[in-house]
Amino acid sequence: MQDFDHVEQTEEARPPSPRAADWFWRPWYAKLYWVTALLYWIGLEIMMAIPYDRVNSSVANTMVLLIFVFNPITVVAALGYGFLKAKVACEEWVIVPGSVPQRPVMDPYTDPSDPRSGLRHLRHVGVVKD
Repeated sequence: MQDFDHVEQTEEARPPSPRAADWFWRPWYAKLYWVTALLYWIGLEIMMAIPYDRVNSSVANTMVLLIFVFNPITVVAALGYGFLKAKVACEEWVIVPGSVPQRPVMDPYTDPSDPRSGLRHLRHVGVVKD
């Protein structure tokens, strides 16, 4: 008869699962990123209230380009990178390679890159116009 109270564990102790709040709110760079994004969006709303003829064009162009930096999806992607790495490191998530994309089979008579397609072929004299 076995003693079930004294069963040895064969698995090694895994590190605890990371929480999203530890990556999106707690680090200093996350706080700085969120505050800067908030100030940017407030500044953008204020700038939109200014008439167009009084707006400094270089500041307006800079604000438009910064939309890509302070876009909420960009913020989540930048701060979530460390979270993703931590989840993979604790072996809770596994990254598997995807399949190799296959080029769809096209009919050679409708494919514009195939010379058998006649007038549809990209280099056909009738297609080239000056």
